[in-house]
Amino acid sequence: MSLREKLKALEELQQIDLDVTGVRGEAEGIPVRRAEIDAVLAVAKKAYEAEKSRIEDNERERRQIESLLGMERDKVKKWESRLGDIKTPREYAALSREIDIARKTNDSQSEQLRQLASAAIEMRRVLDASADALSEKEMAAKEELDALSRREADFATRLRELDVRRGEAARKVDPALLGRYENIKRRRAGIAVCPVVGNTCRGCNRNIPPQLSLVLRRADSVESCPNCNRIIYSAEAVNPPAATG
Repeated sequence: MSLREKLKALEELQQIDLDVTGVRGEAEGIPVRRAEIDAVLAVAKKAYEAEKSRIEDNERERRQIESLLGMERDKVKKWESRLGDIKTPREYAALSREIDIARKTNDSQSEQLRQLASAAIEMRRVLDASADALSEKEMAAKEELDALSRREADFATRLRELDVRRGEAARKVDPALLGRYENIKRRRAGIAVCPVVGNTCRGCNRNIPPQLSLVLRRADSVESCPNCNRIIYSAEAVNPPAATG
């Protein structure tokens, strides 16, 4: 295998590794998006449950007032029935005063009951709106979660395919060169091999010496960028343009 072929095999391996990194990066966003969807649903559910709790509190308070009001009304009726049996004006006046106070209290409780009933109508409207909003969000969340699951499965398939391709590509690379590649890749954010276009290393985007550019064009030695220490090669030498004419 010529050095040009070795460099081309290394170039292919690097591209596969970049593809793997890209797919893994996209896949890592899926749990984040799921958490965001769960958070949106949690807010909608909390709003719905809060409105539901308000209605339950309203209903509980109304039942308590209705129960007390019923007892107080019975008490007033009993007092009113006793008025005819009272013998002295003083006792009659005292009981009449108690009946009057009880009636006013009952009127106040009746008004409170009407206000609670009116508030319950508005609460029910808000609850229905919250239920609709929650239902819409749940449906949208289900659709997106299903899509995320499909993407996740697709990513898994692509990673398996890339893993197979990487194994095949790695076998084409000279073992010593492969070890050097893996070592640089760990230290250089996953990019160990890059082309030189013109006189510029595409790994660090800095110029290399003109003499090194000439060496790279011959493609008869493995060279490193003096700035970033990545393996470099001449893009024109490893992938010469197709002949025309």
